[in-house]
Amino acid sequence: MDEVVIQTNNLTKSFGRQIAVRDLTLRVGIGDVYGFLGPNGAGKSTTIRMLLGLIRPNRGEALLFGCNISKNRREILKDVGALVEAPSFYKYLTARDNLRILSRLSGGCTEKRIDEVLDVVGLLDRANDKVCTFSHGMCQRLGVAQALLPQPKVVILDEPTSGLDPQGIKDMRELIKWLATEQKVTVFLSSHLLHEVEQVCNRVGIIHRGKLLAEGNVDQLLQRKTEVVEFTVDDASRAAEVVRHFEWAEITAVNTSRMEVQVAHQRIPDLNRSLVNEGIGVFSITPKTVNLEELFFDIIRNTSGDVNNNPS
Repeated sequence: MDEVVIQTNNLTKSFGRQIAVRDLTLRVGIGDVYGFLGPNGAGKSTTIRMLLGLIRPNRGEALLFGCNISKNRREILKDVGALVEAPSFYKYLTARDNLRILSRLSGGCTEKRIDEVLDVVGLLDRANDKVCTFSHGMCQRLGVAQALLPQPKVVILDEPTSGLDPQGIKDMRELIKWLATEQKVTVFLSSHLLHEVEQVCNRVGIIHRGKLLAEGNVDQLLQRKTEVVEFTVDDASRAAEVVRHFEWAEITAVNTSRMEVQVAHQRIPDLNRSLVNEGIGVFSITPKTVNLEELFFDIIRNTSGDVNNNPS
């Protein structure tokens, strides 16, 4: 990993007897788009609040740019933009006036900069309209504009696509990609839209019941999951009998000429060899694509049984 810009060491937070975050240690490198995933109540929002210094941990530390947020909050946040949950604005003021007021809280900025961030989020043509006329998606984009005002090195977004329609989600995805690739901004985001996270994030962390269960590059994490492979054969029922002899392979579907098997990637040649040795004609072997959503639920399920809540 390149230079680390966000780091937590054994970060722990409890509310009364309820432990919200437990010994959380994660790393976000410069230029990463890091997706923070977990079921409802997993500890994502609590973690984000600790990263921003809005609440203090019971133990452990949160570091941004190598500095402890609890000790250097004012200085650190000069280089951080954030959108925490649903943004709140003065509804009867214009978008431009809202940004003027918010910019003064962090030292102010030029009118040119206000126009720049409004343009980035696609609201420049609505800059002089009152926020009460904005849709939820437009308010969400205005929240991102506010986060970009100080020209941050790091942007922390809590559910940035919450409540957006498909076009709004696509626009937000493109904006996050643009921030990372064109502006070289490090992005840390939580989201319940796993498909969107897979498209936009290069690294993810999966949290459940306050504990980090997995962290790493998306591609590397996906390779850890057992693959489902489709075999096209001349006799699927005979092929299935062969597969049932192996503890390391599990049949998930069978029809006349096709058989789906859950098997580790490195075992696929062994399985193919066994089928051929038994006189079964194998015409094709097609690994089925594993996505982040399948990996997410697989990790959660293996940790704590079936998950009833949707990720958020």
